[in-house]
Amino acid sequence: MALTSLYRAVFRRHVTFLRQMRQRRAQSTKNDASQATKSAGPESEIPVPNQVPTLPFWQRLGPLTRAAEGFARMQRKRPYTTQLCSSLVVYLCSDLSAQSLGGREYDPTRTARTLVIGGICSIPSYKWFVWLSLSFNYPSRLLSLGTKVLVNQLTFTPIFNTYFFGMQAALAGSGPAEIWEHIKRTVPVSFVNSCKIWPAVTAFSFTFVPLEYRSIFAGVFAVGWQTYLSILNRRAEDDAARHSAVVVSAPTPLTAGSAQHLLPAMAAPYLRARHALSASLRPLATPRLATHIRSPLGNIARRTASTNPSPTSSRLGVFALSTSLAATLLLTYYYTTDTRASIHRWLIPPLLRLLFPDAEDAHHAGTAALRNLYALGLHPRERASALTPQSPDASNPLSVTVFGARLTNPIGISAGLDKDAEVPDALFALGPAVVEVGGCTPLPQEGNPRPRVFRVPAVEGMVNRYGLNSKGADAMAARLRDRVRRFARNLGLTERDVLDGGAVDVPPGSLQPGRLLLVQVAKNKGTDGGDVEAVARDYVRCVNRLAPFADVLVVNVSSPNTPGLRDLQATGPLTQILGAVVDEARRADRKVKPKVMVKVSPDEDDDAQMEGVVQAVWMSGVDGVIVGNTTKKRAGLVPQGVRMSAREQKALMEEGGFSGPAQFDQTLKLVGKYRKLLDSYSLQSSPEGEPEAQKVVFATGGITTGDQALKVLNAGASVAMVYTGLVYGGSGTITRMKSEMAQELAKKTV
Repeated sequence: MALTSLYRAVFRRHVTFLRQMRQRRAQSTKNDASQATKSAGPESEIPVPNQVPTLPFWQRLGPLTRAAEGFARMQRKRPYTTQLCSSLVVYLCSDLSAQSLGGREYDPTRTARTLVIGGICSIPSYKWFVWLSLSFNYPSRLLSLGTKVLVNQLTFTPIFNTYFFGMQAALAGSGPAEIWEHIKRTVPVSFVNSCKIWPAVTAFSFTFVPLEYRSIFAGVFAVGWQTYLSILNRRAEDDAARHSAVVVSAPTPLTAGSAQHLLPAMAAPYLRARHALSASLRPLATPRLATHIRSPLGNIARRTASTNPSPTSSRLGVFALSTSLAATLLLTYYYTTDTRASIHRWLIPPLLRLLFPDAEDAHHAGTAALRNLYALGLHPRERASALTPQSPDASNPLSVTVFGARLTNPIGISAGLDKDAEVPDALFALGPAVVEVGGCTPLPQEGNPRPRVFRVPAVEGMVNRYGLNSKGADAMAARLRDRVRRFARNLGLTERDVLDGGAVDVPPGSLQPGRLLLVQVAKNKGTDGGDVEAVARDYVRCVNRLAPFADVLVVNVSSPNTPGLRDLQATGPLTQILGAVVDEARRADRKVKPKVMVKVSPDEDDDAQMEGVVQAVWMSGVDGVIVGNTTKKRAGLVPQGVRMSAREQKALMEEGGFSGPAQFDQTLKLVGKYRKLLDSYSLQSSPEGEPEAQKVVFATGGITTGDQALKVLNAGASVAMVYTGLVYGGSGTITRMKSEMAQELAKKTV
């Protein structure tokens, strides 16, 4: 009874303890949920890790991902030990594979020889590829990659193959003459075949695989390659053994007739082995050689002696053909991915207009092409030259200071090309220092019905009434956040390190030194323009989602395709909206807060309207103004002497905003006016005549040449932005403009 009572007491106490633990957990979960709800706010839909995929698919494979991360940690902590173990595993797997394919009993001594060979070369191979990673790094990514692949193929591959086959023969007990004969028999074949596999593996590894994963990545291919080398080595040994057996068993001197029959008998096993190995690995082998291998043995010697090219000349021909093909592909890649290539101006834009009669289809096709080409590393990019320097320091004549930051050049891309922040990095690669994405609305909206974009090629203009089609602020925030996380992961940092700039000195928006990412925000079409508070909430909601990932926030109150939007440029409503945006931007969750600019219409050009905008800018604390947008006006857009087709005339008169070179004169005039008004207001509002920090002006509208960019800069703008010029001038427009600017500045300094 006493024992039973003791059991009951212990059991009762255990049950009570479990109940208390369950209550504590439930209370803790409830408190966490309530705290998260309070911190999120009533309308918060900021993407969180549960809503946004933080990692790509290949890094979310559970045990495989953890194993890869563990290997990377070991590689960083103990690189030599990890490399030795990895090499032993690779050589063991390759030897087992080779022996299983050989159709013979397992030979442990051969495995031991292979492991010795792999262990000896593991550390030198690792140090070679580390050195190769740190060497030949030129401004041109293509030149760097091509040099690495060429140096590796011409230096490491023949040395390694010679070492591999020589050590195999030496460890098997062969003498120096036999070792040399073994090397001559195997190395040329293996080198030619390696040219078809390892350049691609090396190029892919140096392009896409981080340093700590390259050995394991190459190890996957090395198993197959070492299997091939082991098989080739065994066949060569068999060939040598058969040759020795034939020589020993021939007691009589060879006559011409017997030699004719003995030569095929000696060559047949090696030729058969070589054919079996190269059937899949040598697609460039000539049909004549394959025919000879399948012919009777007597015909082999006769044809080889009379008409066939020697194996050496055949290999040289294959090597020359492969080299020529590789060089052609390399030059084609280098040319087509350079923004200076003439095809980007004279071929691709007309081809897009021909293939896509609807301008919006061409727009989507161009964006998709840039996105996919950038993912593959085949996108057009600006390569540094004397006329297009890319450094943000004082040695660059095009470098400018904006918002206290030194930019590489004063050229930008206006919003509209990348409406949903799908290709900001691909656009930066074209050469601008500023890229503006958007406009973005708080909620997704389709915009106006199609067709809504029309070309006017006679004046290189466009008319659009998109109506701010957008996937919404949450979708753009998710995309920009994922971009920041990928950037941080590649540097071994956290998202917070990048946003606060403590560990890396790049703007958190552009993620590139000397560049800025602008994010344009707007109200939804369904929001009543007369309800200023509702409109302000739309802008604030966008800022709340996007401010952490933007260098500059742009408030769009000038789109002609959203009803009532331009009415908000009156002083009272504009001050209220801009003030709310500035306050929300200053609450952004990062160390350095984003700047705020307002984009104004080119049609509101009388003095009273412009003074009201300037007053709202100063009263709200906005940092600058983007002067220009599309225009509703149609007068004076067609120069004298320009003939337009009926289709172009119809397109020009479509409802919507016009953009094109015809806007330039209006843009230049407005930039000068806004610059004077902003500076004048600064002097009037500052105490004791000390001016406050100068407001920044960006110019957009009709700028298509370097000369025009210099004119708006001299009129008071800090950055000249391009939109329609890229549509007609192609992806080399910005490079061309910068070259023209550099040439003009060089003339003035002489």
